[in-house]
Amino acid sequence: MATDDQTKPYRGLCYVGLSFALWMLFEYLTVWRSKLGEWVSLMPYVLIQYVVIILIFWYFAFRRKWSDKKLFFLMLGVMYFSEFLWGTPFLLNPITFIPGSLLLASIWGCLTLLPLWIIRGEVRRRKLQVFLCVLWMPVGFVVAIIIG
Repeated sequence: MATDDQTKPYRGLCYVGLSFALWMLFEYLTVWRSKLGEWVSLMPYVLIQYVVIILIFWYFAFRRKWSDKKLFFLMLGVMYFSEFLWGTPFLLNPITFIPGSLLLASIWGCLTLLPLWIIRGEVRRRKLQVFLCVLWMPVGFVVAIIIG
């Protein structure tokens, strides 16, 4: 039977793979679905960004063994840096900044913390946090129907 130390590299690799799959899926659904040609034209840079972000969280979660609270605050910092870099419109508007921040925190939590909880087998124990992380999905669905 493998000890916990022997499964850690495997867990880290699973985290990277699961996170990457979620990044590709969620980015397509939330941002690039209507701009597929632009996404493909930016693909080398976008893929590098996804991998770098995933490796940042992998490093602090699996190498530095940061708590979920520290990872959450790191996630917020990386999220704001990345979203401002891309010029996310609802973060640049003072009226939509707070609702946009909550929506982005839910999406980013789903991308960074949810895979970690899945790999650790903590999804059942973290029902409220998981709910908050996936809350963006019905909101996004309603917004997509309204906007068209």
